[in-house]
Amino acid sequence: MRTSDSDFDLVTSADGVEPHEVWHVSCFSSFQEMDGVIQAVLTLMEERGYSQRDLFGTRLALEEAICNAIKHGHRSDPTKVGVVRCCVGVDQIVFEVEDQGPGFDPVRIPDATAYENLQRPSGRGLLLIRHFAAWMSHNRKGNGIAFCICPSEPLLARQAVQPLLAVAN
Repeated sequence: MRTSDSDFDLVTSADGVEPHEVWHVSCFSSFQEMDGVIQAVLTLMEERGYSQRDLFGTRLALEEAICNAIKHGHRSDPTKVGVVRCCVGVDQIVFEVEDQGPGFDPVRIPDATAYENLQRPSGRGLLLIRHFAAWMSHNRKGNGIAFCICPSEPLLARQAVQPLLAVAN
């Protein structure tokens, strides 16, 4: 099940996904492996013309989701394996991050914007994911999060302009 740090396995028959869409899957067990997983996603996005703004938001949201899985779900146990699944499309990128932990109830997470929590050194991960994602949800067990990033500008227009710029130079 384990993949390399920078490569994704391709999965094509996920539930609720059009047959032409491809899911990319990568696994992680440590913070050291996280960068390779994130870089692989960003490379897929760059290839499709996503903006720097979208790359930044995705990096931050995905980093928070993976950090939460390692720190809270796995309690930094390197024998546990987390999974990142993503489907990079023209209209959206859907992510699923799942860990082998016991799960949690998202309703019980303190509001990071409440006055009494402003000075806390942690607890803003879900807030940041919500900020950059079009939507976010958790599985019933609470050990998986799904979220969607939509492009901040149309990708087809960006891809059509890039070849014209290359000809002009």
